[in-house]
Amino acid sequence: MTPAQLYVLAVIGVPLALIGLNRMRVDVGALMIACLLAVGQYAGLPIFTATPDPARAIAALTGFGQPVTLTLISLFILAGGLEKYGVASWLAGRIIALNGSSERGLIFSFALGATVLSLVMNNLAAGALLIPSAIDAARRVRLSPSRLLMPIAFGTLLGGSATYFTTSNIIVSGLLTVAIPPQTPLNVLSFAGVGGLTALIGLAYMGLFAPQFLPARAGLPEVLPQSAIQTLEIRPAIALSLITGGAVLIAILGAPTWLAVFSGVVVALLTGLINSTEAYQWVEWRAIFLIVGMYPASLALTSTGIAAAVGQAVVAVSAPLGGLGLAAGVYLSTVALTQVMGGQVTALITGPVAIAAAIQAGVSPQALAVTVALACNCAYLTPFAHAINVVVSEPGAYRFADYTRLGVGLTGLSFLALLIGLRLFWGL
Repeated sequence: MTPAQLYVLAVIGVPLALIGLNRMRVDVGALMIACLLAVGQYAGLPIFTATPDPARAIAALTGFGQPVTLTLISLFILAGGLEKYGVASWLAGRIIALNGSSERGLIFSFALGATVLSLVMNNLAAGALLIPSAIDAARRVRLSPSRLLMPIAFGTLLGGSATYFTTSNIIVSGLLTVAIPPQTPLNVLSFAGVGGLTALIGLAYMGLFAPQFLPARAGLPEVLPQSAIQTLEIRPAIALSLITGGAVLIAILGAPTWLAVFSGVVVALLTGLINSTEAYQWVEWRAIFLIVGMYPASLALTSTGIAAAVGQAVVAVSAPLGGLGLAAGVYLSTVALTQVMGGQVTALITGPVAIAAAIQAGVSPQALAVTVALACNCAYLTPFAHAINVVVSEPGAYRFADYTRLGVGLTGLSFLALLIGLRLFWGL
């Protein structure tokens, strides 16, 4: 391994170990990684570039300019406004009316709601709409919010597995068109079989086993008296709901998600539905800095060739095992990278390798593309595997191990669902 690769592995690995041992906050660890990567580049190591270039140390700040960063900020603000006008409280009341104070029922209902919403909208948007309602419901029935928020995060990931409208799914579809030779891209129904099976099995797991693995943290809030439950302010609630719904619809129709929700925030500010002071207060800055800090880590793993080397090694080992063996190897390696790099970046790394291997092996490249996409959505083991995990970490007071504790079973079942689905729907 090159000195740059060893440095990157050490800089990323040590903070992650401290986070895993609960010796360091995740946002502090992420910022530490970004800082040390910048130091290494400035000192002459080729971390963000193919050749040493001290001026490219500024690449450690690229996380601030990523679409996901602005998307998160915008969604925090819109969700805060919906909570302010009682929309979140109203929705919580409807869910409680269906489940009473049943903890298992509430866990499943919020996970199911997140899954359904993420079929037609961005995972972050789906989670942002439900998180305030979950917190409100927890207060009403004197339940720790940590019992409800992770099911929402994982529910959005399950829903994202069964739809075309997920970033990593769209990315791998595009990679098929630029393969050599070019391949037929995926469509809306390409994910329905394997992804739908994954979502159904995952929801069953959440309903049956999540109560045993979810932490009860951040204290038990007092039961809210009826007078303390936020009332629905009809006119501003409808107005802001229309703005938020319009932004989501525009994103579904093809506009960049960050632009759609950012425009929604600007409209809400201009109309006076939200004021700037409130907007700053509603943003979960810990989540923002976690994303900002981890993005250069993904960039460094890609630029130094570490990620590509891992992907190619796995493909080389698993390809002789046949189509299903190749898919299994691609899936497991992609899942592992996703826990550190996030699905969107991982799709760009393992996707081309998997598609090329499928073409060479005479296996359906579309099936391998679906495999990569589902693996990128299997982000259940770490808090920084997906932005939605980051969003729930602060209000749920989650620790690193909390994700692994609930996510390891879900990851195993998702792998099993993939193998069954590829055999049933793709003939591997």
